[in-house]
Amino acid sequence: MIKTKLHRAGLVLLCLAGAAAAQTAPPAQPKSKAEESKIWSAIAQTPDFWQGSWESVAPIADDYPTPPHYTLWALNYIAHFKPAVGGKDSPFASCKPLGVPFVMNIGGMPMKFFQAPGMIAIYIESSGAIRFVHTDGRAHDPHVNPSYMGESISHWEGNTLVVDTIGLNSDTLLQIGKLSNRKLFEGDPSPMAGAVFAPHGPKLHVIERFTLINFNTLLLQVTLDDPKIFETPYTLPPRKFIRVTDKKNEPQEWLCTNNVDIGPGASDPGAPDAGAADPSEPDAVPAPK
Repeated sequence: MIKTKLHRAGLVLLCLAGAAAAQTAPPAQPKSKAEESKIWSAIAQTPDFWQGSWESVAPIADDYPTPPHYTLWALNYIAHFKPAVGGKDSPFASCKPLGVPFVMNIGGMPMKFFQAPGMIAIYIESSGAIRFVHTDGRAHDPHVNPSYMGESISHWEGNTLVVDTIGLNSDTLLQIGKLSNRKLFEGDPSPMAGAVFAPHGPKLHVIERFTLINFNTLLLQVTLDDPKIFETPYTLPPRKFIRVTDKKNEPQEWLCTNNVDIGPGASDPGAPDAGAADPSEPDAVPAPK
């Protein structure tokens, strides 16, 4: 009996000592940014990290909630800007790829990530575009060849993949602002209403920050640095993408062929004039215009 009591007392003392030691043990030190970045870089290599497709649930046109610090060139351009559907100031006016960063904006058309050692390829249904993002730690090529998607390198900052893009050719348009509602055409239903597009400069530098806030939600925040347009870099509000895994949501082939559906006056150069007479009909007369 005495032994049993002593045994129980010993167990109590051990438990109390363990509890005291736990209370006096130093708290775990938070991981440094470099350690956290290394962990996320490793996690991102797992097969299911980017699985499925991603669809934008944000408006097509970016908002500019605070006015950027524009250059004099940009201020003059915006002052004389007149929105025109399908005009030369629209990124949809030709069959050329939309270019970075606007190619990432199109809602309803999914994108898909394909991971390989040292690289992520992104297929974006809008424009049928493919982006290559280098993840092997390389620096930018000092003699980069300009292209529609540019040269993209990346690194991890904690839980955020930071993609740095330069070398964007001059064929693409950049949304540099958004007109206030009072400057819009009354009743304009276009999702592009108010968006101001302009030719960017040769030194356009785009920083994209991809943050997976949970398994199904990806945030993308873009910073634009173009000394032709902005006195200082401008950061846009973040865009939200949701992960979809159904086969019906997989990206499809998308091609622009002749732009017959873009804007007033757009036509297929190979199609006959709608107002012309049909030479196969006898005694044909021109249709009234």
